[in-house]
Amino acid sequence: MRAWILPACLAAASLQAAAAGCDLQAGSGLLRISLLEMYTSEGCSSCPPAEAWLSGLAAAGLDASRVVPLAFHVDYWDELGWRDRLASPDYSRRQRWRAAQAGSPLVYTPQLLLNGRDWRFAGYDGLRASLPGDKASAGLRLRGRRAGDGVDIEVETSLPLGAPPLRLMLAVFEDGLSSQVKAGENAGRLLRHDAAARGVAGPFALAGGAETLRTHLSFASGQDGSKSGVAVWLEDGQGRVRQALAARCAGG
Repeated sequence: MRAWILPACLAAASLQAAAAGCDLQAGSGLLRISLLEMYTSEGCSSCPPAEAWLSGLAAAGLDASRVVPLAFHVDYWDELGWRDRLASPDYSRRQRWRAAQAGSPLVYTPQLLLNGRDWRFAGYDGLRASLPGDKASAGLRLRGRRAGDGVDIEVETSLPLGAPPLRLMLAVFEDGLSSQVKAGENAGRLLRHDAAARGVAGPFALAGGAETLRTHLSFASGQDGSKSGVAVWLEDGQGRVRQALAARCAGG
């Protein structure tokens, strides 16, 4: 998969977003943290219940110390009557790439991928049982501070010497979003979104050992920095996620 940054991630933020604070920090510790990707759309009638379930992970005891959720809104539903303002063709391409890496031609919404592989919905208990729970073979530490139209990020990675090569991915996400849908399968509904991806950067190749990446991640236009956060994860060449980490903004 080529290195890319979504256009939304490069867009100039609104004054509201730029004024909102975003200081964050987190470390992965000794245990492996999983990445749970959801591919979704405001145009899909099956997606709102799935997104509500995703929003309830922390309350179910599955917080960011165990699993990092990210909701990627795809754009292929847009032509059916409702344009999802959170959707991006890059997210649709990412979903197809993920499917190809897993050896499956099938993409659908809502689709869940756990550590880069298709995960069939089995509720909170099923997810809890599916988490690897092993000791981490790679470490992550994340720091960030608001700067200009987004956040300056520092990511420290720690890989065993001689380990297979991994690559680093980063995403900006936003909680507490809502949309009043006026057309399509969800016409007349007020939809709520958490952990919605607003921009992705990477992959950044890692040589092994200890490395530090410093970069700037811009908020999307209109994004509220005080309700935002950053997720980072390490994946191998087949898209399998080996470690993940997320931190939400504070100081807004």
